[in-house]
Amino acid sequence: TESQRTTRSITIMADNKLEAFTSPIGTAVFPWITKADTRFNADGVFKTELSVPFEEAQAFIAKLEKVRDDFIATLDPAKQAQYTAVNVYDEEYSRPDFPKDATDEEKDAIRAAHVPEPTGNVLFKFKLNARVTPRDETKDSFTQQPIVVSAEDGAAVEGPVYMGSVIRVKGQIAPYTNAMSKMAGITLRMKAVQVIELVGGGDGGSSSFWTDFGDDS
Repeated sequence: TESQRTTRSITIMADNKLEAFTSPIGTAVFPWITKADTRFNADGVFKTELSVPFEEAQAFIAKLEKVRDDFIATLDPAKQAQYTAVNVYDEEYSRPDFPKDATDEEKDAIRAAHVPEPTGNVLFKFKLNARVTPRDETKDSFTQQPIVVSAEDGAAVEGPVYMGSVIRVKGQIAPYTNAMSKMAGITLRMKAVQVIELVGGGDGGSSSFWTDFGDDS
C-alpha cells in the first residue's frame, strides 16, 4: 500500500505515517551518537540503548505498545493470528566492572566470574541508518545523522558522547512486520539526542523541530 514500504521480507510503515516520540531521561548504553558504527554495516548506523528505571519508563512503554498494537490491528486478520508482537523494551542486567588498567586476560576472568543480575532498569534501543538507499531507483540515496544538542544551552555536541552520559532521545516510531520470522514490532528512529550530562565533549550550534524536547502529547 502507499502507507508501507517493503524491504525484502520486512515491511515498514512509510515515513509520513510515523508518530513522533520523546523518550524519558536515561543513561546512554553503548552509544554511537555523533559517529556511525560501521563494524557490521559499511554504510554506518547511529545507535544507542537507553537505560531507564522501570517505574519512570511506564508512560513511554505504554505509548510504544499502543503504536505497535494499533499497527498490528491494521493487518489482515489472518496475518494478525500469525504474527507475534515484539517487546518494546529489554530488561537490563548488570555488566562486569573492569579496572581501568585491566589486561585482556583479566577482563576475560572477570567476565567469566560475573553473574548478571537485574538492575531494575529497562533498555530501549534507538538507531538511524547513516545512508539510506530508496528502493525506488528513480530516487537518489542520501545520508543522515541525528542532531545532538546540549540541554544546557542548545549548542550542538560534536565530540563523542560516551557510555554513561545522561540523555534523552527524540525521533519516530516505525512499526514493521517480518514475514520470515512472523514478528511484528517497532523500530525507534533516533532523529535527535539531548545531552543532559555529558561523558565526552563537544560544542557548536543547531536547531529544528527535533531539538524541541518539550513534553510530547
